[in-house]
Amino acid sequence: MSLINIMTKKKVSNCGDIFYLQLKNKEKYVIGRVLFDVEHQFYKNNVNNNNYFDVFRECQLVEVYDLIFDDLSKIEINETIIPNTFVYRIDSKANQINWGILDNQIVQYEKIEFPEVITIVDGVVKLLRGELSIQTKYENTRDFNLRFGAEFPIVIANQAAYSQGQNAIVEGFHSEKSFLKMDLRNFPELRNKVYSELNLDPEKSYYELSKEMGFDLARFY
Repeated sequence: MSLINIMTKKKVSNCGDIFYLQLKNKEKYVIGRVLFDVEHQFYKNNVNNNNYFDVFRECQLVEVYDLIFDDLSKIEINETIIPNTFVYRIDSKANQINWGILDNQIVQYEKIEFPEVITIVDGVVKLLRGELSIQTKYENTRDFNLRFGAEFPIVIANQAAYSQGQNAIVEGFHSEKSFLKMDLRNFPELRNKVYSELNLDPEKSYYELSKEMGFDLARFY
């Protein structure tokens, strides 16, 4: 748990920004942090793209913390309740709820994990993880049933409330299963099988594995 310094709302959100999302029509707030900005960090560096970032170009990788706040002047960062999830930019027109920036804290890029998906790319079933695009021996993706895509800020705000049992302030239908299917890491037994077949260590962090494969995440920070 750590205290944060309240900043003035800005018109853009950047890597490291701790943001709030206001639950629609309610004086309730969810707190999160931008971990990686695909457009401003990845594409700004003119990186050759052979991975899934084209799908997430308009997105930011964020984490959302537990607790729902009534007062933005008394915010503390607690445990992460929604980790490493792609959302359409907090500062884009896709965000239809009130938001703002409270603070900025440096991101430890060595600890960042990107969502992992198994999908078909150019007719080949691949494991996609950040910059990594690894060919598998699978002929189809039926056994995985993963959902490849990003969420809107309003969805993660409501999902954070739903995950904490605050159903009375949740708008729309929410289910843990919908979020689980966005990341292979939520299915450890299946993930271990995939990694074993690829002769990869499932315990290695994204930073370690990607650096071994020639993609040093540090160059974006």
